[in-house]
Amino acid sequence: MADVPAKKWDRIRERGGILPLMLMLGFYRLGGRWLCRMVLYFVIMWYWLFSRTARQASLQYLQKLHRFAGNLSPFPQLPGLPQTYMHLMQFGECILDKIEGWLGAIPEQQLQLHGHEHFRQQYQKGTVIVVSHFGNIELLRAIKSEHPQPINVLVYQKHATQFNQFLKKLNQHADVNLISVDELGVETALILQEKLDQGEWIIVAADRVPVQSDRVQRVDFLGQAADWPQGAWILASLLKAPVLAVFCYRMQQNVEVHIHAIAEQLNFPRKTRLHSMQQVTANYVALLEQHCIRAPYQWFNFYQFWQQGDGGC
Repeated sequence: MADVPAKKWDRIRERGGILPLMLMLGFYRLGGRWLCRMVLYFVIMWYWLFSRTARQASLQYLQKLHRFAGNLSPFPQLPGLPQTYMHLMQFGECILDKIEGWLGAIPEQQLQLHGHEHFRQQYQKGTVIVVSHFGNIELLRAIKSEHPQPINVLVYQKHATQFNQFLKKLNQHADVNLISVDELGVETALILQEKLDQGEWIIVAADRVPVQSDRVQRVDFLGQAADWPQGAWILASLLKAPVLAVFCYRMQQNVEVHIHAIAEQLNFPRKTRLHSMQQVTANYVALLEQHCIRAPYQWFNFYQFWQQGDGGC
């Protein structure tokens, strides 16, 4: 497969910002998930037909996954364009899951927890949770603890304040707060330290390079080198807090939540800082690869992820 034209993920805008979410929320309240699915069928079809970048990025990812997994591949044969449409439809379903997660409409009984003991140990304690654009982290709201658990999500979006207001309108008791950042580093760590001291959780994505940052490292993903940001790991090491990796995604009618303990505290010695960070990133990417094989349509990075010139699909 030919290389997809390289576009930084930040240039691929979420069309309309919050407006599509508000429209989908209106459809959900009018006719529930069934009506939303009918609307999404046509919306995703339009997007699939006219968004060549997303279509090709999906095909590239699915074919790399198939070849990387070998006998464990979730596909009987090399994925083609029909599978890219299914991939985008799963992204649409993820939007519905987000709405239900924000509304608190997903019962805890639907969740299958793996490694829940790691969460129990960190309730009401400052913790860094590393995620990726895989599955749907909003579904964590279905997990009930004895006390509400405030969560802060770091995002590279200028409309975070507006989105926080939107969440509060959906659910007055929402304990999720979006914090807009340009780059993860010392200044961000100082801002977040107070929240950790109050027993809050910090969620940060480890799969998208900040817009104005060159702090990246090359780690193989599905058999080919890709750039991964250092920011999440630098932040975790500065905060000296426990680090968990969480994957939350739908499997048939249930939602699986996989909680992995990364470290009680990350420490990158000056002499071996880059090597140590590379190893932690590689371990995280290996976990991500395992979950991609289990749920191939839950990877939601629809842009040129791999480096050009390192080989095609």
